[in-house]
Amino acid sequence: MISANKKITFASLKVGDELPEFEISETQESIDGARNPDRAEDSPPRNIHNDPDFAKEGLFAGTVNAGVTTMAYISQMLEKWFPAEAFYNGGSLTYKGVGPFRPGDNVVFTGTVTAKRTENGKNFVDLEIKGVDQTGRLVGVAEATVVPDA
Repeated sequence: MISANKKITFASLKVGDELPEFEISETQESIDGARNPDRAEDSPPRNIHNDPDFAKEGLFAGTVNAGVTTMAYISQMLEKWFPAEAFYNGGSLTYKGVGPFRPGDNVVFTGTVTAKRTENGKNFVDLEIKGVDQTGRLVGVAEATVVPDA
């Protein structure tokens, strides 16, 4: 497991290392707060994120957060261990929602180092991340690449 007491570098990471867990709870208020700030507050679009009556008729039978919000939570997790430059200098983050992340859910994200490589003098570290809710249901998976020594 990665230690908070140690500077994270390409050399200090090993394939199989686990990132410390990142836990976050979702609320309807945080979902509502993610709406487009350019849209008038009095006329948000009806959708599965902010309209419980509309959402209960849909696929998830209730409101859920937007996948991009969950991706932002994963980014927040990674930024605890890697500097912003690790993403902007050749890094990437891909997220796939698997199940709904609902108001009241508590999700724990875990991550594992899956590969290390050097290309054109740059060191890359690949990570796999998954999020599981309080019932043990998989909410989503992500793949990230960071450049820790950027």
